[in-house]
Amino acid sequence: MATQSIGTQKSADLGWIKIGYDDAGSGDPPMILLHGAGAGATSRSNFVANIPTFAKNYRVIAMDLPGFGNSDPYVMTTEDRQTVNARAICGLMDALGIEKANLVGNSLGGGAALTTAVDYRERVNRLVLMGCGGYRTPTFSAQPTEGIKALQAVYRDPSLSAFRAFFDIMLYDGSKVSDSVLAERAESVRQEQVDAWIESYKSPRRNLAGDLARVEAPTLLMHGRNDRVVSFEGSLALLTDLPNAELHAFNQCGHWVQYEHAESFNELVLNFLGRP
Repeated sequence: MATQSIGTQKSADLGWIKIGYDDAGSGDPPMILLHGAGAGATSRSNFVANIPTFAKNYRVIAMDLPGFGNSDPYVMTTEDRQTVNARAICGLMDALGIEKANLVGNSLGGGAALTTAVDYRERVNRLVLMGCGGYRTPTFSAQPTEGIKALQAVYRDPSLSAFRAFFDIMLYDGSKVSDSVLAERAESVRQEQVDAWIESYKSPRRNLAGDLARVEAPTLLMHGRNDRVVSFEGSLALLTDLPNAELHAFNQCGHWVQYEHAESFNELVLNFLGRP
């Protein structure tokens, strides 16, 4: 499992896929940051307001999930996406010599972290999940949500205008994201990754609901009360199903708690991870 430099990033060859990641700071157990979905998404951009603070206390691995950032495209047809993501997370941990880690995941990344805690429970110290689905069919919100529809639209048309519409739904106040940031996101989209994502629509969906009671890791749930991508019901379901979970909700907050309420988010995470 070789590592090599990619610009300011590093990569790990897991044998079946190459994974890109950023590596900053020091302190055990390490934190692995896991981004959400959307064309051009990376953990570096997803956690831009958090990495400098976290790296003062922990080794921080900002991982690009399969099919994102500097990781290879990966078409999923017979395996579900989150099972593949969990395997990649543990593969990267093996490549970096990490036995156990704190997993911090937003949306898709939250699902990847939760799946890792089910399939590889001995590798997970604590979980922080933001805007993560609860693996139950929501009672009070239509599916797919307007945010999921906007996310899929960006894959079909990764233009500046499509990203503006997406971020206006993603965030409580999308105007906080400048056109220059959106243009950088649009320019980072790799067509082979878009094609792999669309091809992977055929992959099966895994339901973890029956497995969550076996998740032993202490879990901090966070959710924006105004989330239009993943219903707030998702975290309420997880709070019910996970035996060692607590929930913190934010008003005037959309899908990116870690960005829109960065200072409070950073404080909550560090306090949670620092508990005995």
